[in-house]
Amino acid sequence: MKKIFLMTLLITLMIPAMAQQGDQPLVPYRKANLWGFADADRKIIIAPAYEEADFFSEGFAAVKKGGKWGYINKTGKVVIPFKYTVAKPFRVGYLAKAGKIVTADDIDDNQKSVLFAAASLRSDGYEICIGTKGETMQGCPAIPENSAGDLNKAPVTITETNYSTVKQNDIFDKIVGDYKMLGREDNYYIAVKDTSYGVFNNKFEVIIPFEYSKISPISISGLAYLIVEKNKLKGILLGNGSTYVSIENSDIVHVKAKNNMDYFIITKEGKTGVKSSNYSEVVPMEFKEVQYDRNGAFIVTGTDGMKGVYFLGGQKTEVKYTEVRLERGGQYALLKAADGTKSVISSDGNNFFEN
Repeated sequence: MKKIFLMTLLITLMIPAMAQQGDQPLVPYRKANLWGFADADRKIIIAPAYEEADFFSEGFAAVKKGGKWGYINKTGKVVIPFKYTVAKPFRVGYLAKAGKIVTADDIDDNQKSVLFAAASLRSDGYEICIGTKGETMQGCPAIPENSAGDLNKAPVTITETNYSTVKQNDIFDKIVGDYKMLGREDNYYIAVKDTSYGVFNNKFEVIIPFEYSKISPISISGLAYLIVEKNKLKGILLGNGSTYVSIENSDIVHVKAKNNMDYFIITKEGKTGVKSSNYSEVVPMEFKEVQYDRNGAFIVTGTDGMKGVYFLGGQKTEVKYTEVRLERGGQYALLKAADGTKSVISSDGNNFFEN
């Protein structure tokens, strides 16, 4: 009985570890000109045998062989034949119970979920939707996700509110926002006088003079920051009116990143970079464009049009790629070079390729 108990206990302890190992992501891995899949430690699991490979999604990965795309499962078995000119990742969609196709606005708990992928059998790329056995669907299911692009600058806007309890006087014409400062009881009001923006407190003391064309408030760790604009240039003031970033930039965009940290994408004299909320350099001010990818990285574009990635953890790639795509929540980047060669790099600096 004691031996049986010990064996049962050992198996019980092993099952979660085995399940966790089986759930490890498989990453596209290129060896010379052929693609297979490796685990996160770069150990090859599915031998390189394909012309191209995409990331696994919902248990399926699109792979290319003989000039056409098909799908394999995580054992490497071909589950949908190689016959497509386009093969996109599988995802979850929703159908009405009776099989009626619904729009995203119609989705509720009564809809049936279904796996599907967009694919094309035609040379012109006209897409259809297919199921997990490769069958053509009558229509494409609705998807709950926002279908907007991955790149998101997250601009800040001012929400206008009715401040009827604040006594109007000669200081302002209209209040358009407010904020508080950490450790202070006063309320601070962003207001407009004629066409200029400024800030006063609940004692009607002008804290920031009415000389700006726009003021946008941001709260970072309980501290008030204000992106201000004057003479078509932007800067950042603290809530008490002191200067944090000089008003000499053509653009400043606040980003609340996936790691819950705040960043500023700043453009000055045609050069763009990124500063953290404590104004330390994250991306140097030397790029034509910087955009935040909501998967968790900054995509940079050089003056020659080539792209690179600055991961939130500090790792970065060279800026020499024509295309960049973030995968699995920003953990990996799929990169395409000018000669068409694709590679995968992880956010911790591992290369998933051998030349």
